[in-house]
Amino acid sequence: RSWQPIPSPGWVVTIYIFVGVAFTLLGISLHLSAQAVVELYKDYTDMEYDEGSGVGYFDIEVDRQMVPPIWVYYELGGFHQNHRRYIESRDDRQLREPKWRGTEEELSACNPWLKTGGRINYPCGLVAASVFNDSFALAAQGPDEGATYERLEVDSAASTIAWKGDKQMFNNVNPEEESDGLQNQLALNMWLMRRFPPQECYQVNVGPEKPLKPAVVATRIEKDPSGNDVEVLDCSGYAEGNPTCNFVRDGQPFTCEGDYETRKVEDWGLSSGHFLVWMRTAALPTFRKVWGRVDKQIEAGTKLRIYVEDNFPVKPFYGRKAFVMSTSSILGGRNDFLGVAYMIVGGACLLFAPVIFCCQLMQARSSGAVGPGV
Repeated sequence: RSWQPIPSPGWVVTIYIFVGVAFTLLGISLHLSAQAVVELYKDYTDMEYDEGSGVGYFDIEVDRQMVPPIWVYYELGGFHQNHRRYIESRDDRQLREPKWRGTEEELSACNPWLKTGGRINYPCGLVAASVFNDSFALAAQGPDEGATYERLEVDSAASTIAWKGDKQMFNNVNPEEESDGLQNQLALNMWLMRRFPPQECYQVNVGPEKPLKPAVVATRIEKDPSGNDVEVLDCSGYAEGNPTCNFVRDGQPFTCEGDYETRKVEDWGLSSGHFLVWMRTAALPTFRKVWGRVDKQIEAGTKLRIYVEDNFPVKPFYGRKAFVMSTSSILGGRNDFLGVAYMIVGGACLLFAPVIFCCQLMQARSSGAVGPGV
């Protein structure tokens, strides 16, 4: 090249000082932003559960005010969603096209979890089969004297917790629709609907005096064309867009009244926000996934009682699971590393600037010289 800029020592020192000051100030602001995030963490792997209902609880006290949006996460440790064989065990066409009913050969990517009881699993594959399905119910007692526990509403809609692209890609099949003269719920093993049904029996009042006693959607037995018994979800009215379901609690038929109320679930089955979040696999064996959002301010001194319906065992693979509640910053959740990294780089630049300056004074030479300094 005919011309190449050779910065003078003065310019080099100036650039180092400028970068050092800029990075240090940016690091301080990022660190302060991260410190402003309030995070509550509880590992509940070893928590004891009621043998009948499978529900346990733990208490957390809020030490600082939490301003909405407050995000609820679950954290898993020792779960390798990044394993190649695991990631490949799924079929996106089955998830994307509700009218398509693939054959065993066409769905071979789902192996080894393709069929159950002679029926193709819907959805199939190891990723879907291992979906996280612990449930949380949050009750809060305010800091004021005489305050009682009230259940916190948690928004778990797909539009709130899932990526927009995932929400558009995953589509439910109508269980009551017939294909080749057979209803989909009889032809397919629609197991996911039991975990994420189209209607729920919601317990409104939850607290120490009224602990969580979950009511789940009932099932019924129907006959397939071969005369075999098939267990399906006890719901109807899918085509009308307003399905209704029957419920059971403690193994007995249950009517949602009193402390309970029925609620329509817009995102059920494949469209469930929890399922969409799970299907976007994590890169590391320890990860967090968003479970919901609380849009109510929680004051300092508030006592939280978290009820957990235990459905996801982790001890068989020596894993851990934890509950996390966190406010957010401009960069998302709490992340101390980024601010500290910027401050370290900025401090290093400010440290090297006087070193370069002193070295130049001890070995002075003109910027245009080409030979060794004298």
